[in-house]
Amino acid sequence: MESLNTTKVSVGFDASQIKARQTVDREGQIAAAFLDALPLPALGVKDGTEIILANGAAQDLFLKSIRSIKTNGILGLFSQDSPIHDLLERARVTSSPVSARDMKLGGAGFGDFMCDITASPSEDGSFVAVVLRPRGRGRDLSERMQDMAGARSMAALGRTLAHEVKNPLAGIRGAAQLLLRDADPGELELVNLIVEETDRVRRLIDRMESFGADPPIEFASVNVHAALERVAALAENGFARDHVVKRLFDPSLPEALGDEDQLIQVFLNLAKNAAEATHTHQGGAEIILATAYRHGVRIRTASGETRDLPLEIAFYDNGRGVSDDVKDCLFEPFVSTKPSSGGLGLPLVQKIVNAHGGVVDFESEPGRTVFRVRLPVSTQRAGPLTAHYP
Repeated sequence: MESLNTTKVSVGFDASQIKARQTVDREGQIAAAFLDALPLPALGVKDGTEIILANGAAQDLFLKSIRSIKTNGILGLFSQDSPIHDLLERARVTSSPVSARDMKLGGAGFGDFMCDITASPSEDGSFVAVVLRPRGRGRDLSERMQDMAGARSMAALGRTLAHEVKNPLAGIRGAAQLLLRDADPGELELVNLIVEETDRVRRLIDRMESFGADPPIEFASVNVHAALERVAALAENGFARDHVVKRLFDPSLPEALGDEDQLIQVFLNLAKNAAEATHTHQGGAEIILATAYRHGVRIRTASGETRDLPLEIAFYDNGRGVSDDVKDCLFEPFVSTKPSSGGLGLPLVQKIVNAHGGVVDFESEPGRTVFRVRLPVSTQRAGPLTAHYP
């Protein structure tokens, strides 16, 4: 009995102390879960330098894991002269929330961006919660869902153009070819121009017809990382051979539900866009293929249905960024920042992703652009299921 009593004394806790510690641990877990559920980047900073909490949005913004953020602290994210240090100190000293608008933040690996910042001390004063609101960094996911109607309209337009325009074009081209037989030397240039322009319009209609087509989706479980590895290999040996291609994959990512070939087409298109956006970069062109599992990411469709989209596949580049005048219409047909582009690549990406029940969105500032594809988790247990685009 004496040894049992000695053991009890050495433990040093009675029932009330154990219960109090369990309560604190549970509250800490709830606080961490709440922070991680926030859609905005958020940090918990202790003593002005130590980072004790960083939610998923913050990890995504800074392109760093939670372990890296905690290990390097606030100075590992921001330079010594960053305005965020002053906000942290003011919040700590005054024990009250402090906010600032249009602050410029920057750091190694994620570029400069403008944001609103709120620093709020915790109730017990043990840390300061910092919430960042990046300015002009893409549209809300629910807004992206509304673009599905536009994609379907363009599909119908593509079919209409194919039917109503291609036949008259064939007649015009045939008539122009007949004119070539008897055309004077001075008229040949004009008649050839008619033929060439007719062929150009025909190619445009072919692209529109392809966009409007509704190929079936062979739904099956898709290993996202295997698909991305194929895209990365194509990039490193082809269109991005002069770039640094990085992979930041979440090894625990579950499989997606979709058509592997069509998803590879989406990933390849976005990777090419990232490479083309950085081809004139002077400080080292870089693209990053990243995956993450985002708990609690859900959207509401136009019909009121709630959809869980926890799988995130992201394509980062450090190029010039998307110009402000096309940000709100970038997924519309014929909108492009590339002179040689037909402007149908991103609308096609959006169409395929929407047909998979997902969404695609983007954020862009000079030096940092990211396109994200969000997809549902695979629940497929049997063979592939054939479905058609809406």
